[in-house]
Amino acid sequence: MPKYSFDEIKLMLNEMIAEGNEPELSLFMYGKEYMLIGFTDRYSFQRCGYSDGSGEFYYSTLDDLYNSVTVDGILLKRDWKDITRFECEHYEFIYGEEF
Repeated sequence: MPKYSFDEIKLMLNEMIAEGNEPELSLFMYGKEYMLIGFTDRYSFQRCGYSDGSGEFYYSTLDDLYNSVTVDGILLKRDWKDITRFECEHYEFIYGEEF
């Protein structure tokens, strides 16, 4: 189980956005890296490091993202428990195990 709940991450990302930042939060699960990026008007979710594309999806809110099937069939509502690491380097936020 990840140390941080979805609601805790949502609060953190929304605070960063309110401060004028665009947080890039890496989520590691199933041996892959995914990135959640917060913008003032939307959020994106994508996989990282693949030559065949990122499969990037956009959502109007984090709750929409959490409740939607996205790239690689990820459904954060179902798969949150499988996150092994969070990383948001620009904001000195790292939690979890190294791969």
